Amino acid sequence: IFQFAGYTYGPLLGLYAFGLFTKLKVKDKAVPYIAIITPVLTIIINHFSIKLYGFDFQFSVLILNGFLTFLGLLIFKKKD
Repeated sequence: IFQFAGYTYGPLLGLYAFGLFTKLKVKDKAVPYIAIITPVLTIIINHFSIKLYGFDFQFSVLILNGFLTFLGLLIFKKKD
């Protein structure tokens, strides 16, 4: 259940950190897509990490997912 929570709360963590630590504006239409794509990317990264290196992110999935969300928001920031 904790790993599932990592996938669901990761985008929330990334959105919260982005709003807390930056004053950047984001393209509003991109945010839902980022929030949906990042858990999928996290699942893929975790799967290949287990296959290639034998490393399972387990509880760190939340951190990885939040980090990917943060990066996605940085990529889709508005140009002023």
